[in-house]
Amino acid sequence: MLLPLLLALIPCCCSTTSPNVIFIFADDLGYNDMGYQGSDILTPVLDNLAKNGVILEQHYGQPMCAPSRASFISGRYPIHTGFHEANIQQGELWGLDVDEFTAGQMFQHYGYSTHAIGKWHLGWRTWRHTPVMRGFDSFLGFYFCAHDHFSYDCGSLGAYNASQKLERDLRKLQKKVNREKGLPPWSGLVKNKKVKYFDLRYNYINSKGQLVDKIRYDLAGQYSSRVFTNQALETIKNRNPDQPFFLYLSYMNVHAPYQAPEDDLERFTSHMSGYAKKKRRNYAAMMSSLDEGVGNITALLKEEGIHDNTLIVFTSDNGANVGYCKTTSFSGENPEGREPGSNFPLRGGKRSVFEGGIRLVSFVHGPGLIRDPGRVSSDMINLVDWYPTFEDIVREHDTTHTDPPVTSPKDGISFWRVLKKALPGKRRSFLININKRGGISCGPTKAFKAIRSGNWKLIVGGGGPPKDWFHPYKGTVESGPLTYYQLYHIKNDPYETSNVAEVYPAIVLQLLHELAELEHTMVPSRKRKKEDLTSRIRNGTVPTPLQPSESNELMYTGNVWGSAHDVDVIQVVQEP
Repeated sequence: MLLPLLLALIPCCCSTTSPNVIFIFADDLGYNDMGYQGSDILTPVLDNLAKNGVILEQHYGQPMCAPSRASFISGRYPIHTGFHEANIQQGELWGLDVDEFTAGQMFQHYGYSTHAIGKWHLGWRTWRHTPVMRGFDSFLGFYFCAHDHFSYDCGSLGAYNASQKLERDLRKLQKKVNREKGLPPWSGLVKNKKVKYFDLRYNYINSKGQLVDKIRYDLAGQYSSRVFTNQALETIKNRNPDQPFFLYLSYMNVHAPYQAPEDDLERFTSHMSGYAKKKRRNYAAMMSSLDEGVGNITALLKEEGIHDNTLIVFTSDNGANVGYCKTTSFSGENPEGREPGSNFPLRGGKRSVFEGGIRLVSFVHGPGLIRDPGRVSSDMINLVDWYPTFEDIVREHDTTHTDPPVTSPKDGISFWRVLKKALPGKRRSFLININKRGGISCGPTKAFKAIRSGNWKLIVGGGGPPKDWFHPYKGTVESGPLTYYQLYHIKNDPYETSNVAEVYPAIVLQLLHELAELEHTMVPSRKRKKEDLTSRIRNGTVPTPLQPSESNELMYTGNVWGSAHDVDVIQVVQEP
């Protein structure tokens, strides 16, 4: 009689029903830009969730947006999805292979309703590349990679048509002539006209099995983080109470352009003054606005009585964009040529494989789901690990479904035991990336590769820029020239100040062998050049995917990309 009584007194962290899952991506968030990290940016909601959850001290992703999102959604390294060479730039019509089985499809397989909100950035070449064909019941957001936070105009950020290409070529020719004549480079230049594309839509599959594509002109002028938060609130309110949900909430905050409503600027930055206010005001208000949105969501979860059975994951796609792109014209605030985010004291930032580019500020919150909340986990975790972790969570509560039809092996390793039982994780190493091309704008110009194994991290070929340490107020601490082999002991040297490659050549050799084995499993890059978007524009402003049968989309077969002749026609209902 005594044992059952004692067991009854032990608090249980386990729900008996399938938990809801909310995965939140911030965009380009600096490792040191959260209140609980010591930042002057106000994030009280996220701070409270983190301190009453599990802070993931060593959570890693990719140094750029699309590769990180592909890693999360597929559970596979970029070298296995073709995302290893760079981002999807606007005007580039490629994306995640349509045969990749996504986290959204996995949740659907286990009976979840699934909803994606915000930034997609995984391709829109055909309708099959878009969210509601990739495992999501609904989608409100944008297909492209970045836009204005109020107008949802993405034309000023790189997407172009044939006339723009002609103007660009004429400008290059005029600059060459000016140099030969000794004239200023801007003399007589053709004005570069910006074609503005509107990219905000709502997609779902209707009762007839048709894909509804509703362009949300009505939301123009409303701030993006508020729009996405409101959609999350509506999704939760209108859910089927008998069905668990997976919500993929991908804010564009704090990605440039650095914009915030005037009332947010007043409310969230009044404590700042002097250079701090000049330097970081917009950026700080953007982050605080996101924080407020998450607060509204958690308040609703409590009101609906589902807070304790909802797992909330918060992370960023990569580190803050610092240091190297000093002339970014759409940044909104860039005094003295420095971007406002901060990864300090971590080295580097977005686009580099130093810790500031790939170590993500992250936590998990779920009062009724995780053991010993209020702790910090130092286990190594990679974005590819979320897929198997989520699958372990849902399978624990659902024994009725068979395994999903996964077509490709996953690189992720579940760390559910870390969260549920506070046990050590199983990951001992992970691939950072292998890029044989380099040539990344504002990033590494030469080929590079990098791996983490235990406490050791090896970078081959540079891995930057950015390569320095960037303090948001005190300026830059320069690192000096990069050497070809760089070896760091991350536990003892988390800021990557001491390259010990020459001291431990055996470790370098061991990690080179591990990289070589992974390199044998690479698929070719899916990256394509920019294309003329003229034929893709509906109503003069809206980019529109093709039918699968109209596209020369490539799929991976064996060891080459070959044509995928999809005979299916997706019935699309397009609303203005």
